[in-house]
Amino acid sequence: MTTTPGRRSNAGASARRQGELQRAAERAAQHRRAKWALPLTAAAAAVTGWAAGTVTVWQVGALVAAAVLAYGIRQTYRRQRNSWKSGADGEEATARLLAPLARRGYAVLHDRAIPGSKANIDHLVAGLFGVALVDSKNWRSKKSRIVITGGLLRYGRYDQTKALQTVVWEAQQAAKVLGVPVRPILAVHGAKVPAPRGRTELHGVTVVEAKKLRGMLAGLSPQPGWDAARVTAVEQLAEQRLPRHSG
Repeated sequence: MTTTPGRRSNAGASARRQGELQRAAERAAQHRRAKWALPLTAAAAAVTGWAAGTVTVWQVGALVAAAVLAYGIRQTYRRQRNSWKSGADGEEATARLLAPLARRGYAVLHDRAIPGSKANIDHLVAGLFGVALVDSKNWRSKKSRIVITGGLLRYGRYDQTKALQTVVWEAQQAAKVLGVPVRPILAVHGAKVPAPRGRTELHGVTVVEAKKLRGMLAGLSPQPGWDAARVTAVEQLAEQRLPRHSG
C-alpha cells in the first residue's frame, strides 16, 4: 500500500474555523454588553465599597469594591463552551492516533466534504480491510457517561440515535462516491464505551473508544480483491471526489 507519509493533517480544520467564528461573535456580543454592564458594575462596586468602608475601615471597602468590579468584568467576558472547538480538538486527536497507520501504508484522509451537502467526513481510512469512515466525538464531561440500554446509546441524558444515523448516512454517501462499501465508525474520546474491549455495534455503526481505534483497524481481516494498488486507487479517487471541506 502507498500513501504520503508525513502529510500535514487538516483534521478538524472546518470545525476549528466554525469555532473561531463562534468565538468572534461571542466576543462582539460581550463588547456590546460591556458598554452598559461595566458602568453599572463600577457604580455598584463604588456603593458597596463605600458601605463596607463606613462600617469597617477604608482598606476593607477598597477590597470589596475591587472584588465586585472584578466579578462584574469576569461575568461580562466569561467564555461559553465552544462545541466547535471541542469537536476540532477531538478530530485532531483522532488524526494523531491514525498517523501511524498512514506511515504503515494505509490511506488516511481528514475533513472531507460530501458532495451536495454541507456535512463533512471527519476521517476516511483505506487498507486491505477495505474502507472505513470515522466520526470523532469528544465526550470528556466529568458529569456525563455513555449508557447503552435496549440498543439505545445515550451520552449523559442525550439520545445519540441521530448521531449514529448521521454516521451511517455519511458512510453511504462516501460509498456512492468511491464505489466501494464503507464501514461507519464512531470514535469516542474521553468517555468509556461500556462494552467488552471498549467496542460495540449499534444501528450498523461500530462505536469504539478512540484509544482503541488504531488497533481495531489494524486487526481487521484483509478482504478479497484488496491490495496496495486498489488502496492507492481509492485514495486518489477520494482526493478527487471528496475535496477538503471549506467549512
